[in-house]
Amino acid sequence: MNRIIIYATLACLCFGAASCGSTPEPSVPKVSIFCDHIESVARQEGIPFAEAAKLIKNIGFTGADVRVFQKEDEIRALDSLGFEHACAITDINYSKGDQKVLEDKTIAFMDEHGFDRLLLVTGLLPEEGIPQSEIVLARERIAAFATRVKKLGYTIMVEDYDSKRSLCYDSERLDSLFSVASDLGLVFDSGNFIFAGQDALEQLKHFRDRIGHVHLKDRKTQDDMTCVPIGTGCIPIGDIISDLSGSGYQGWFTVEQFGSRNMLEDSKTSYDNIIRLIIK
Repeated sequence: MNRIIIYATLACLCFGAASCGSTPEPSVPKVSIFCDHIESVARQEGIPFAEAAKLIKNIGFTGADVRVFQKEDEIRALDSLGFEHACAITDINYSKGDQKVLEDKTIAFMDEHGFDRLLLVTGLLPEEGIPQSEIVLARERIAAFATRVKKLGYTIMVEDYDSKRSLCYDSERLDSLFSVASDLGLVFDSGNFIFAGQDALEQLKHFRDRIGHVHLKDRKTQDDMTCVPIGTGCIPIGDIISDLSGSGYQGWFTVEQFGSRNMLEDSKTSYDNIIRLIIK
């Protein structure tokens, strides 16, 4: 018998089947954070961005959601620490006409930095409003860009957005957009449908087939939309995670808690609660 085979057989006998690969390693939960939040940690703690990013990485976060046109040195710091590219974010206001320059810059960013998922924030309609015909044109522009991005092999999504002036404010507006933009997916934001008076779990079921990325956001109470650490507010985060996991979702869970006055501590609380809910 080949000597190498003998050694391998002995190793299995000595260390058990698990060490020989019969028991798969548990998957690492894909938990991301906004790069903006790392910037908040740096500002609040009075430390460089790279040091703040290291603190966030040490908590357990493995991905970062990064805005297009993020500072190059910040992207390099994230890359050097091993943060995965969870999602890129671009802001393009399609109520202001064609946006080819911003579209080209967004695609160039995706190409250069190796992102494969894009959140398109579609901008806010003017306070005075615009004619319905202009809203139709805005949706058509979004649909055209979505098709262009998808043809390049990227995933492009919009999110339920907490502003009445958004084209993505509630399920009705999202459905209207998706009816003309079949190439668009959805970033499901757990804390934004409540802003529109809609139930997050109901909308999760309604849009499940379009969901390609998730923002976990918690709100203080039904009447107070202040963001709080995940799992400490009124949003049924546990039910949302359970529903997504049960439906086969394997994408990222990104912590979103804009407005936190203690971002580092709140990030740890959010991460610990998410992990507890994922592996329970």
